[in-house]
Amino acid sequence: MKVVVVASHSGGHVCPAVAFCQGLRERESDTAITFITTDGEIERSLVDTAFHPLYYKREKLTVFTAYKLIALFLNAKTLFQRLKPDVVAGFGGYLSIPFILAAYYYKIPSFIHEQNVTLGSANRFLARFANKIILSFPQSNGTIAHKEKTFVLGLPLRKELKRADRQQARHYFGFDAQQFILLVVGGSQGSMRINTELVKALKEIDSADIGIIHSTGFLDYERTLKEYKDIKMEKRVVPFIERMDYAMSACDLMISRAGAGTIAEIIFMKTPALLIPYPHAKQHQLDNARFLRNNNAALLMTEEGFDARVLKEKIIALKNNRRELAQLSASLEMVPGSCAREKLAACAYGLKQWNGERV
Repeated sequence: MKVVVVASHSGGHVCPAVAFCQGLRERESDTAITFITTDGEIERSLVDTAFHPLYYKREKLTVFTAYKLIALFLNAKTLFQRLKPDVVAGFGGYLSIPFILAAYYYKIPSFIHEQNVTLGSANRFLARFANKIILSFPQSNGTIAHKEKTFVLGLPLRKELKRADRQQARHYFGFDAQQFILLVVGGSQGSMRINTELVKALKEIDSADIGIIHSTGFLDYERTLKEYKDIKMEKRVVPFIERMDYAMSACDLMISRAGAGTIAEIIFMKTPALLIPYPHAKQHQLDNARFLRNNNAALLMTEEGFDARVLKEKIIALKNNRRELAQLSASLEMVPGSCAREKLAACAYGLKQWNGERV
């Protein structure tokens, strides 16, 4: 089978798309995959060359530059004439628009996958053109107009993500078994606000029995690393964490943005988390964080409501109250959410048999 997978400009779109590709290869090792994405550093680091990636220049689309989608649509038509894919899968981002529309034009079976509780702009537009709409969260279903072709399958996670032995994971990062480990992640792009306020809070705490694993993002790495120089506690500061499975297994508390991929990983790994949603992008992350908070499975702090002082007090309080962290982990056991890698691969193979009629 030949599949074109499209996901652009953020790890939140690209990571589940990569997991889907892994699911396809697990099901049929000879599946021919072409992965369409943007040319950012994160995308290049995530997409395996075995998935034959095609990189497109990142664009910041506005009402004045939307004409660029027309050029991309024409490019997609030419590509499909050459590849003749059996299925096209869109995982969000503006690149999904021209490629799903080209699939509709050529009557190629397609589906879109929505990672967040609230549908993104591209997926809302594409909902009428795709043959199936796949959701990560059941809460999203009430917002979909085309319910007859909507299915809740969950969010696919990369096969590398597995719960690791806690002591082994701590040894990997070089931490003592008794330390209180904080994992700080600002999303695939990083978060300057979280980086800044977190380092200020840690300067006030600076306790030897606390260890830090901090993913800063590539753009803010050098600045954040300099800010850490006066902090004596053990720390592992990196622009991007390669072994997120070890990081989440090692930590006592994760402080993070609330992207859909992060939410799915927290559910899968049962990691206690303090979520600080990105306040823009139509507040998708706030809806994601509320999903866990409403299930008593995570703590929620809005960006407007936190600073270094509040963060310091919260870290100390949770360090001294392990029962609350244990309760979060216990609540995560009750939250529905499984790795959808196999389910999505099965969906793609089912679509291959579709009879070719337009929606």
